[in-house]
Amino acid sequence: MSDALDGADRDASSTSDRPAASSLDTVLELERFVDVDDDRAVLADDYSNDVPGSSELDLTSKYCRDCHVASQRLYHVAALSRVCERTLEDDVGAFPIDLIAELAEDDDDDVRRSVAEQLDRFAACVGRLSERLDHVCAIKLLGVTFMLIEDDREEVVSAAEQTCGAVASLLSPEKQRSLLLPTLKSFSESDEEEIRMSAAKVLGRLAAVVGVEMTKSDLLPSLLNLASDAEYRVREAVASALSDTFEILDANDTLESTLPTFARLSRDSVWAVRATCAKHVVQLVRAVPTDRMLDVASETFEPLANDVSFKVRTAALEQLGQLIFALSSVEVPTIFVDYFTSMAESSTSSSALQETCAYNLPGVVLSLTSARWTELRPAFRLLAASLNWRVRRTLGCSLHEIATIIGRDNAEKDLLPVLESFLEDTDEVKIGVIEHLSEIFAVIGSASRLSLIRLLSTFESEDAEKIGNWRIRFALAKQILPVAELLSGAATAEFIVPILLAYLDDTAAVVREKTVEIAGRVLFNAARELSWYSETIVNAMSSIKLLATSHRWSDRRAYINICLALAREVEQRFVVDELLPLLVMLAEDSVAAVRVALSHFLTEVLRLDPTYISLPDISAAIIILKADSDPTVVAAAQSMKAEAEAKVKDDAAFTSARDVRFSPTGL
Repeated sequence: MSDALDGADRDASSTSDRPAASSLDTVLELERFVDVDDDRAVLADDYSNDVPGSSELDLTSKYCRDCHVASQRLYHVAALSRVCERTLEDDVGAFPIDLIAELAEDDDDDVRRSVAEQLDRFAACVGRLSERLDHVCAIKLLGVTFMLIEDDREEVVSAAEQTCGAVASLLSPEKQRSLLLPTLKSFSESDEEEIRMSAAKVLGRLAAVVGVEMTKSDLLPSLLNLASDAEYRVREAVASALSDTFEILDANDTLESTLPTFARLSRDSVWAVRATCAKHVVQLVRAVPTDRMLDVASETFEPLANDVSFKVRTAALEQLGQLIFALSSVEVPTIFVDYFTSMAESSTSSSALQETCAYNLPGVVLSLTSARWTELRPAFRLLAASLNWRVRRTLGCSLHEIATIIGRDNAEKDLLPVLESFLEDTDEVKIGVIEHLSEIFAVIGSASRLSLIRLLSTFESEDAEKIGNWRIRFALAKQILPVAELLSGAATAEFIVPILLAYLDDTAAVVREKTVEIAGRVLFNAARELSWYSETIVNAMSSIKLLATSHRWSDRRAYINICLALAREVEQRFVVDELLPLLVMLAEDSVAAVRVALSHFLTEVLRLDPTYISLPDISAAIIILKADSDPTVVAAAQSMKAEAEAKVKDDAAFTSARDVRFSPTGL
């Protein structure tokens, strides 16, 4: 075995030459590590042939117990819960609880951590296999959980703390009282600080599992006792755990039972405890009766916001946006708004508060409504002028939300100047604004829309030959259609169509593809107030027709797709006069993808109006496509003509396309 391991160390990379296993979950294939340069010597334990007929769970269990290669063994330990879920159908007796208990006492820290992380999945498996609570596997799994909570490795303890609730849910209330809570009570009275910390964390997480009555009678007293612990880390854990009980207890119980203790912790002598309280002020305010929310918020938040510790003040202010939103059912005091705007005034060294302020601004504006926008306007302007691009980007991403809340007049007065400056900002800021342009256009008036669209038309071509900022152009391409739908046809033709045409020739394929997708609808919108034969539309169509003769096959396919979109919207005469002559010539294109696209076009057009089959050039194109070397093209061509002719016979309402003047292409 040692020789094999030495071989693995010498040439670990040789395994990369092996064919990949058909499935990562196939144990027999995945774990055959062979050194091809050492006469196929086995580099890792292989038990696949030890016991004929062994199940996947049997093999996984054997690797977990006996494998000598640490990484190989850890892989199987980490896969144990998945194997149980996959292989155990209805026999809870086959659940490997004894193996799990063994692994929970393993000398390898990573193995114990892996078991702790899977406790919730093990619990779900037991719950699925057993129809009753308090199964012996559930009780043993609870013992494993407690064992791991008492582990000496922090990562193991943390994982067990987070998953203990799932295990506790497998027990009846009687077993919870007789097994679960007494053990946690003993943990809370332990001489070891780490055990008491774990007890506080677990007690908080279990509130949702054991329910209101047991929380009030058994869980909460132990938690409140720990709030007076001599070690600040225990008190810190209690401050966080109390917030879990807020969601379980009713408003009056929270007010009477937990508020005094939480208030005392918020005045603790250690800043870390106070900072933890500051992070959970919002949960407290939401949990108390509505008529006391404002009083509790003022009494708890303001001392923390004025704390001597910078970290406590920061923690409190970071929660202020959510706190104001929670208070939206009452009149939010001006002092809270002043605290919020002060975050926008933060210096460069504390720009994290500015980011938090910018992130929470839409929610605060929504809470205060447009009537109090004047109180928030100074903060908005400070954030817009921040030296931190992350602050400006965050604000730019939410401009559309703020505009919707404050209304047209305020948006045009206060937001448009900022929006215009952001459109000339760094790419990171610019893209956040562009992605929501249509939503801003929906708020502002027509005059402001024209002003803004003129600005867009000036910068859309900047660096157009550079592939690096394609994301900006792609974001704008996605906004072209929704913006065009908000503009008049004349404005669309004057400002949007030039952007459209430029993006049809963009250096980035993703930009061209998106533009092709929306080109037909944009042109149709532009023609709403204009004739299809007006100078602007004719010039635009002339540029689009150049795609049909482009040296790039993707451009020729793009022309077909644009024509299909137009055929669904415009009258038959325009299709015949302007689109078909160049289209049918592509039946002999050298690229199969173009011919496939043409087949799709003809199929769709004939489905819309079967009388197109009467056009000689359409028939000729179908004949050419039926003789194509590509089977996809042939299949489409063979079916489209028969379907169209049958539909024409069945429906006399169609007007023959022969009545439409058409210039043959000579096919």
